[in-house]
Amino acid sequence: MKKQGVLIAAAIAFGLIAAVAGNLLYRQQQLDRAPQFTLPDFDGKAQSLEPWDGQVIVLNFWGSWCPPCVREIPLLIDLQRERGEQGVQVVGIAVDRLEDARSFSQKLGINYPNLHGTADALAISKAFGNAAGTLPFTVIIDRNGKIRQRIATELEPEELEAAIKPLLDS
Repeated sequence: MKKQGVLIAAAIAFGLIAAVAGNLLYRQQQLDRAPQFTLPDFDGKAQSLEPWDGQVIVLNFWGSWCPPCVREIPLLIDLQRERGEQGVQVVGIAVDRLEDARSFSQKLGINYPNLHGTADALAISKAFGNAAGTLPFTVIIDRNGKIRQRIATELEPEELEAAIKPLLDS
């Protein structure tokens, strides 16, 4: 009888531990998922990341007034051109006035979709983990919508390739 009681208590304890661990794992996975949001594109149409579900998303927060942002945009243009058919989608979020962002995008020949906003775009960048609110800020999201990397500095080609390559093979 005593042995049975110990076994029952152990089974209950094991079940509680498994439930707590499972709940923590679930919460961690939810925290690592890309938050949902909506911002207008340059034509004023509300957009989210949903159209690119299943792709590796390189979400880049930028401003036309931000020198490091300006320097990294050609790298993102090349990435979209070279890796787009492999399932990479660059999406820009201009933390800028619409007119400035639109004319800057046209001048540089940006070949990937861009959304825009000011305070709302900064709030979204914070939701993605940009606690300091700095630009540029880039988030790499895998095909399952999970955030794989946050980069709070100007992108380097090697760093970007190292972040994306493993996600294309999976």
